Amino acid sequence: MRLSTSTSIFGHRLDGGYTPYKESLRRCKAVGFEVLDATFCQAINGKTDLVEDNWEELMHGLRNEAEKLGVQFTQSHPVFLPGHFKNHSAEKQEIFFEMMNRSIIASSILGVKWAVLHPLEEKEKTVFDTEASIKENVVQYSRIVELAIKHNVGIVFENMLERPTSKRRFCSHAGELAALVDAYNDPMVGACWDFGHGNFLYNDQRIALRMLGKRLKATHVDDNYGKEDEHMFPFHGSVDWHSVMPVLTEIGYEGDFTYEATKEFDKLPEPIKEQTARLGIEIGRYCLALAEGENANEI
Repeated sequence: MRLSTSTSIFGHRLDGGYTPYKESLRRCKAVGFEVLDATFCQAINGKTDLVEDNWEELMHGLRNEAEKLGVQFTQSHPVFLPGHFKNHSAEKQEIFFEMMNRSIIASSILGVKWAVLHPLEEKEKTVFDTEASIKENVVQYSRIVELAIKHNVGIVFENMLERPTSKRRFCSHAGELAALVDAYNDPMVGACWDFGHGNFLYNDQRIALRMLGKRLKATHVDDNYGKEDEHMFPFHGSVDWHSVMPVLTEIGYEGDFTYEATKEFDKLPEPIKEQTARLGIEIGRYCLALAEGENANEI
C-alpha cells in the first residue's frame, strides 16, 4: 500500500481559478507524493484541463511529465452530478456524459487502474429499494463501464454519505456496496471506501472493510467528526485510524491509501499549501506504519 493524493489538493485557487494538472503534478512531486489520483470532478463546472479542445493532447503531455518525474496515476475521480443525472436538465446531462467520456479516456491515457463512480438510486417506484437501485446502476452506467473496460480502466463504486438523521441512501452501507459490485461479477468492477463518508454511520469501520474484503480496490482517505463532510487529514477528526489501518492489511487490500483531504487546502493561499501537504505526508506515513503493524511512533 502506497500513500497517494488527489491532484485537487493544489487544484482550487482563492481567485476561483483551477490549477492546471501539470502544475499540480509538479507540486505534488516536489513535496514527496509519487502516486496520484487524477481528479476530474470540476470539469462538470467548466474547469480543469479536461474542458479544453485539446484535452487529449494535454493528457498525453501530463502522462509524459509524470513518467519523467517518476510519478504514477493509479486512481481517478470522474465527474458526477448530485443525485440521479436523469433528474437534471438535458443540457446538463449532455455535459455530464461528454465529460464522463473524457474522464474515462483521460484515465486510460494516464494509466489509471481504478476510476471512482457515485452509485445511483432508483426512487421512482419505492422510497428505498436495494434491488431496484442495483438494476438502475447496471442499466444507467452500462455504457460507461463498457467504455472503461474497453480502455483498460476498472470501475469502483464509492460508499455514499448518509447522516443518521437523514433518509436512507443507497450504498452508504457496505453490504449494499458489496451487492452492487457482485451484480457485475467482473474483476474490472470493485469498491472504493470513503472513510469520511463511513464515519457518519459506522462507529467501527472495521465491520465495513471486512464486509467488502477483496472487493475493495481503492480508497478515499479523509476525516471528519461525523456531522459534516469535512475532508480533513487523518487524526483531524474522529475516525479511529489506529483500529482501521491494520484491517486493510488483514483483508489483503492491494490498492493505495489515497487522500481526498481537499478542505485542508481549499481556503489556503498558494504559498502555504506545500507546507500543509508535507504535514499530510507525515500523517500518511504514520497511518501506513499502523497498517503494517509497525511501531508508528518510531517512523
